[in-house]
Amino acid sequence: MMILTTIAERVSDSQARVFWHVGTKKKGIIDVIMDFASEDTALVGELAVIRHLLFECEVFGRVPSAGIGYKLIVSKGAIKKLALGKSDKRYAKKFSTFLEGRMKDVKIEVSQNREIMPLLEYCHPKHLKIYKQDTIPTYNEVNTPALGKVIITHHAVEKYKERLTSGDPKKPWASLASRLQHPELQLQPLSDKVIQHKKIKYGRADNIEVWSHPSSSFHYLCIREGDIRSLVTVFSRNKNLT
Repeated sequence: MMILTTIAERVSDSQARVFWHVGTKKKGIIDVIMDFASEDTALVGELAVIRHLLFECEVFGRVPSAGIGYKLIVSKGAIKKLALGKSDKRYAKKFSTFLEGRMKDVKIEVSQNREIMPLLEYCHPKHLKIYKQDTIPTYNEVNTPALGKVIITHHAVEKYKERLTSGDPKKPWASLASRLQHPELQLQPLSDKVIQHKKIKYGRADNIEVWSHPSSSFHYLCIREGDIRSLVTVFSRNKNLT
């Protein structure tokens, strides 16, 4: 089990200080500086630091491909509620989206234990700046040989799990991401009936694509915005698709 422990303190309406450690030797302090005011700077700061350490600093030596095998020991109970979709702190939701998708099954515990946290007098804090208008990365995107960059939505992962006949994978996000790496995925033609249905559902159909390849029973429905595609659902082969 790979465990990241964090404790966050409110410094002001726009700053938080987060203490962290992985094991007994890898540890640090990060001051989170925000360009906006919040009553819960400690909560926002702790979420920002966890995301930063996992995906940007790679404190475990690699970027996580799933939540299984990871544990977050946090100081704010709201983080656990946000991950479960049970928090009323809606403004903090954008900072917790990385806990969905690939990190969905991460274990989260709440603790205030400072036993092996770094001491301020012996550790110079690093700085992390976050901005209200920034798009907070969810880290649910993958680069694929056929489709380019694809953002895997939570809905697509759930539908993939439902329709997988070979059993429920332990790491569904990683399993689906691996399937999208198939180099022979091809854009499939859509019938007028399907186009009309998708137009009603999504508001337009000119940016809707379905990808598949001959050896797979799965079709991957994407919404394209420029060079980026969002995988919104996965469904089994339909002989009447074309």
